[in-house]
Amino acid sequence: MIAIALMIGWKFFEIKVRKVHLVSNLLEKGDEMIHTGIAKTSLAYKRYRKIANIFVFEFLPSYIYELLVRLKDFVAKEYYKAGDELRGRRILRQNGSVSFFLERLSENKSTIESRKV
Repeated sequence: MIAIALMIGWKFFEIKVRKVHLVSNLLEKGDEMIHTGIAKTSLAYKRYRKIANIFVFEFLPSYIYELLVRLKDFVAKEYYKAGDELRGRRILRQNGSVSFFLERLSENKSTIESRKV
């Protein structure tokens, strides 16, 4: 309140004297600096708000969806692998090893053929 009263008093004094423009010029420059600072701050706030909005509502859901798809595939693979091990199945491998069932079949086949001869 005191500052406002002093500013009003200074303005009355300035109007009567009409020669003291230093303080008015300083106040005008200060007003310009304050207004440009407010404009820059407002622009930066709006920009970062848009970036945060895009990040939260577009990037994060798609990234979480990708992670969930990978997790689902991993869990399904582990589930089937564990199920096959529990049931006693063996999976044929790419590196050339054969399952236990096929080995026993080949052994039985060779013993059957040797008996026929």
